[in-house]
Amino acid sequence: MRRQFLPDRSNVAITRLDLFVSFNLTLFLWMCLCFYFDRFVMFHGKANIHEFFFYAVVIFSTISCVWLRFRHMEVEFYILFLIELAILIHFAGGFIEVDGNRLYEYRFFTIRYDKFVHLVNSIFATLVFLNLFKKNNYPMGKFTCMVTVFCVLGFGALIEIQEFIVALTVDDNGVGTYVNNMLDLVANLIGSLIGILFYQLYTRYQKV
Repeated sequence: MRRQFLPDRSNVAITRLDLFVSFNLTLFLWMCLCFYFDRFVMFHGKANIHEFFFYAVVIFSTISCVWLRFRHMEVEFYILFLIELAILIHFAGGFIEVDGNRLYEYRFFTIRYDKFVHLVNSIFATLVFLNLFKKNNYPMGKFTCMVTVFCVLGFGALIEIQEFIVALTVDDNGVGTYVNNMLDLVANLIGSLIGILFYQLYTRYQKV
């Protein structure tokens, strides 16, 4: 029997995901107009403003595509909460200023804040993918956990490809070096493995 990946909820007028996406798109557009544009010019200069618009279009398009694909799916509150936290820590990196630089550039124990964002976002993404697989009755064994890690790494790799495009088209970009990009992927891997560990510990606790 063919597995239905998404339940049919076409008769639902407004879903929880509709409200979530509408709020975050409005928040993103408001922050771009009121704060993000000016801060980007402050730290990167007007010459590279097309880098700002590239990221804005990619983020807006990604959110819209996810909404169209999953809008009829019943999403648990804690999943939306994790996604919201991931969005907020990303915004914090761009808006909060420490010692004259963005928080993204600040180092905690010699590690850039940017790497902590990758780590935490990968933990959350892993839990989201595991929830999606479980909701669709996939066997939650080692193979599904491995596939989940690969999904998170693949999603992270798409982000790095996006930054590679910026590196090729914008002269004075803020992408960083090849080593920086590889460290992003390493942080994604560690975060995903931590997410798997959290999930396994939680499921064992439920069985006790």
